[in-house]
Amino acid sequence: MKMILTIVLISSFVFGAKLTRSGDYVIDDQNKLMWQDNYDTVKIRLTQAKAIEYCKDLSFAGFSDWHLPSREEYKTIINKKRKDEIMIDRAFKYILPENYWASDRTWTRNFGLYGYFVFFKSGAIYYQNRTYKKFVRCVRDLK
Repeated sequence: MKMILTIVLISSFVFGAKLTRSGDYVIDDQNKLMWQDNYDTVKIRLTQAKAIEYCKDLSFAGFSDWHLPSREEYKTIINKKRKDEIMIDRAFKYILPENYWASDRTWTRNFGLYGYFVFFKSGAIYYQNRTYKKFVRCVRDLK
């Protein structure tokens, strides 16, 4: 078992793989992030304010320091080289080509009433009224 783990770690380092799946989460060693990846990420839809609260209150995989990802954090898992209709890294199992809330708001012309989200079908980031319900995927820092 130690030999297999060693081979996986070495090949990840040599070939530049930065995301690895482990149980119901994905580890991003390069950016030191741990991503929630369970059935809830394709089931739960909330407003942006409720999504922020959900992640803050989440106790998952033995940790309780989760947060709703920022736009910059989402950019670390977007993979626009994929040829299918979803632009998220292949390490993720629970995926939809849908909208997922980011924690950021936009204050341009709307007084903070709009929030950013990532659309995994294209990998693009947009903004919309914060009261719309979108999917939620939480993240935590490994630092």
